[in-house]
Amino acid sequence: MPNDVKDQILAFYHRLAGDRHHRYRSWEHCYQHFQQRALFAGQQQVETAALHLAFYLASWGMYRGSSFLLQRDYSIHLDAVSTLLQPQYEPLWSATFNDATNDETAANLICSLSDALKATYRQHIGDENVRRRNPTDTLITKILLGTVGCAPACDRYFILGFRHRELMYSQFSASFLRQVFRFYRDHAEALNDAQSAIVQQGGIRYPIMKLIDMYFWEIGFTLLPDTDENSTGA
Repeated sequence: MPNDVKDQILAFYHRLAGDRHHRYRSWEHCYQHFQQRALFAGQQQVETAALHLAFYLASWGMYRGSSFLLQRDYSIHLDAVSTLLQPQYEPLWSATFNDATNDETAANLICSLSDALKATYRQHIGDENVRRRNPTDTLITKILLGTVGCAPACDRYFILGFRHRELMYSQFSASFLRQVFRFYRDHAEALNDAQSAIVQQGGIRYPIMKLIDMYFWEIGFTLLPDTDENSTGA
């Protein structure tokens, strides 16, 4: 299993490694911008953050025809950016997930942020989208992954891969996150090796939750024979 973890992650990464314009790099641009949040001194920086978030989400399938986002411009993300920057969520930006005694606190705080983001978007969904008044876990977890980097993105490929490894997923929840934290600690050496390899090749330190996302996404992607590299898994 440890070799499989590293190999699957690097298989994912090698799709973008040779193409500096690959759509997968939208995550890198968005994540790196939000890591400079201490420099967000005014509205212009927040606007730029919302634009990064919008383009990243578009690259990863969140602006398809069934999404309420398709009928909105980037400014729908401004309140979400403000929510992400609230001080009560600051511990998540530097969370390491290597101490089991912190699992419950970390999982509950991530879920609190998820709920806050859902509420933020819900207020912008009009009556024409009454059947989609609750933003999906897929959307919210992609936001968490592309900004704070504190959770994997729960799209269909990730979920398929997660279940294929005999882990349980029914919805995004604290119990799901605790499974993810344990997976990290069980495979920390392989994940850290993959992280170091990506730093050496690309100069960017991917957070642990991104690596876990890549691992299970890659498994799910290979389990569906009718998919291609243009698929987002949304």
